[in-house]
Parts: sequence; structure tokens; C-alpha cells
Amino acid sequence: MAVVVVLALSGCAGSPSAYDRDLPNWVLEPPRSDDEYEYFVAAGSSPAGDAAEAEDRASAAMIDEIVRYLGVRVTSETTATARASLEQFETDVEQQITQRADARLSGFRVTDRFRSERGEVVTVYLLGSYEHAALNAERERLQALFQEREDAIAEPEQRARQLEREGRSYEAVGSYLEAARAAAGSQLENAEIRAERNLNEARRLLAAMRLDKHADELETEVRTPFEEPFELRVTVDGRPVPGARVRISYQDARADGRPGMRSVVMSADDEGVLRFRHPTPRVVGSAGVTMTLDLEPVLGPLAELPDRYRPQLDAIRRTAVESQTVFRYRVVSRAHNVPTAVAFLDTDLVGNATGRGATRSGIVDALSRSEFRVQAIALESGLLQDENHRGLLEQLRDEHGDDFERLVVGRAGIDEVTEDNGAIVRVSGSVTVLEVETGEVLYSTAVSQRSRANSPEGAVSAAFRALGDRIGEQLAATLP
Repeated sequence: MAVVVVLALSGCAGSPSAYDRDLPNWVLEPPRSDDEYEYFVAAGSSPAGDAAEAEDRASAAMIDEIVRYLGVRVTSETTATARASLEQFETDVEQQITQRADARLSGFRVTDRFRSERGEVVTVYLLGSYEHAALNAERERLQALFQEREDAIAEPEQRARQLEREGRSYEAVGSYLEAARAAAGSQLENAEIRAERNLNEARRLLAAMRLDKHADELETEVRTPFEEPFELRVTVDGRPVPGARVRISYQDARADGRPGMRSVVMSADDEGVLRFRHPTPRVVGSAGVTMTLDLEPVLGPLAELPDRYRPQLDAIRRTAVESQTVFRYRVVSRAHNVPTAVAFLDTDLVGNATGRGATRSGIVDALSRSEFRVQAIALESGLLQDENHRGLLEQLRDEHGDDFERLVVGRAGIDEVTEDNGAIVRVSGSVTVLEVETGEVLYSTAVSQRSRANSPEGAVSAAFRALGDRIGEQLAATLP
């Protein structure tokens, strides 16, 4: 049971003196709370003898006493919503005390009043009773309102510090950013300071993270998996960072056989380690696997922050990028040491052989630049037209014996010719690489090329030649 204290305002109000024998008992001995009510006693005085002033002071004292009981206190971190709600409650109490017509506060009433005059001083005493159920409900409502927005910032702040102490630094960065977002979207008086502080904390911790690579400079043959994964360890001051999300960008062949980039996100294990198994490489050459801390899940929601926070968010993103590490690797092929023959058929708009071999020349030149052991040969055009691979291999063996281990064959034709300020020609076709001994298909694709020249003949020649060059580059990059 709470003990109610008599509250006296400055002026002449105070505890009743010994000679104030006319004061009622509830002033001299404030009633204790019972099963149904909490009681409040307050007093206010007017040295000028103004009864209305004394009553106003007593009302203010009563309000202060009730608010003190409720346990809410306005600070610099109190939201405007909470302030407004408290002010409305105080207004409702005042209306109830003064018995105004619009009084609407349930559970509270002034049960007694007493006015004392001593000389020119007038003192008003008030006794209020508040139903426990209504008073406690109001206390819970206001306390929750006062704490709600503060918790939205304080809880992730505290969680971030705890996560940091536990070594879970990546999760701590996310909690700092969550607190920054809550602060930036609040109505707290110091919201901007708290938002900036949490953004700086996130960046500080992010800058401390290290991405240490292992098993660097790996090498394999094209179309052969790497023997071991690309291994990364994420640390802060030598301690592992479990759960760190890392975006991994790597090279892979696109549908047309040309190199393209792909990415995947992985999370570090309890030791701060992740192991990325690169897909079987299909492109020859040197390349890299780039690993970067992935913050998009936590940075994405911060895009709605006001522009004044943009420099700090950009700095956080730069810090994440600066932490990245690159694994270098090399994919080799034995194809350039394999004796290879090239036979190709170029046809005109109606399907007749052009007899010029421009595509074949382009293929041979491109493979030669990559130091392939390659030679252009002539095979029967009918077999090339029908794509009769068995017949082509038989003719190759009959005419060249064991000189070649691989055969590049295909055909291409003119699709369209457009004459407009010169000529534009589109050619397309297909190419296949065969293992001479077994007939196995090592590579097959469809290709097309568009070229422009001053004349149709020049455009046709340029298109076939460019098509061959493109085919040769793809073969040099992908053949095992």
C-alpha cells in the first residue's frame, strides 16, 4: 500500500502548523490507500489572499503528485507523442479537479476541499481519490508510451554492444544500423545525434573486419573442377566473426560461350570461415573470385533516411567495398597443343557455296593468335552442308591420316542484305568441334554476325570474316 505524501507549493503553503486545529484530519493525517482507492492530498496558497490562485496552485500540486505516482518523467529523449499524451492527461485531471463541464477522466475525483485563511494568506487543501484499476491502467499506458520509442533505439544499441562483446561483430553492425534507423525516424530531441553515433559505430566495427584469404592462386584445366575450395576467414582483432554474410562474385561462361559474371552470398561458419567451391570453369584464362562483406539486408531499409545521413551511409558502403579481397586463379587448356583441322562452308542467300572460305580464315587466324596448332583444310561441301560428321571424319582420316586429333567444322549463310547508305549483311551458322578418334562432340554452338561496308560484296566478306574471328575466340577460351 502506497503512503501518500502531502505536497505543498512554494508561497505560504506547508505542513499544517500546530495551532491550525481547524484543519480536517485528512490534512493532518493523509489517508492511506485502501483496496479500492489511492488517495492524494495537495495544498496551494496565495499570499495575496486570492482564493482562485490558491486553488490553481493546489490543483497543480495534485497533478504533480499523481504524475509522480505514475512514474513518468519528461526528458530530452521523450517523444512528442508521449509529451502530448501526458499533457492531455494533466488537462483531464485539472478539469476533474475544477469540476468543469467537459471533465472526462474516469476513476478520479476530488472527494474533499478545505480553505484556510490566516491574515491575508489563503490556503486551499484538496483530497483526491483515484480508483486503483483506472490509475494503474493509466500508469501502464503512459509508461509504455514513454518507453516505446526509446526502446526502439536503446534495445538495438544494447544488443549491438553485447554482440560486439561476444565477437559476433557482423550481427552487431546490423544492430547499430537498426538503432540508427530508429533514431533517425523518431521525434526525440537528440535523434540526429543518436542516429549519427550509431552509424559511426557501425562503420568503426566494419572497418575493423578483415577478410583473410587462403588457398590463393589456384589452377585447373578448363572443364575440370578445382581440387580445393576458395577459403576465406573473417576476423576482428584476430577473433572469428561467425555469421558474416559475404557476397562472392566469380566468372562463368554465358550461354553464348563468352565470359560473364555471377554472384552468390554465403555466410561464415562459427569459426568465421566460408569455403566457396567454384563451378567447373568453362573459360580459359586468368581470372579472380572477389569476396566482399554483404550489407544489403541491413543497409537496404536505410535508403529511406533523410539526405543528411547520405554521406555516412556512402562511407559505410565504401568501407565494406574496401574490405574486399580477390582470389586469383588460372584456367589452362591443353587444346592449343592438339593438332586441329578447320573446315567450314560459307553459302550465299540461296544456299550455294561462295567458295571463298572467309569464315574458315577468321577461325584459323583467331586460333593462331592463341598459339593453337591449327590448319585450314578442304572437305566435301555436301558433307559440310548436311553436317554429316561421320562422313567428314572418314574423309579427314582418308586424306590426312593421323595428322589431326580434332576437327572444327560448320557452315554459315547469309540471312539478309540491306542497302541503305552502304550495305549491311547479317550471316549466321553453327560450329562443332569433334574428337577425330572417337567422334565425340567437344563443343557446339550457333553464332551470328552483322557487318556494314560500302558495297554488298564487301559487307558479305567482312561479315563472314568477323563471324570466323568470333568463333575462333570462343574456341580458344573454352576448348578443353
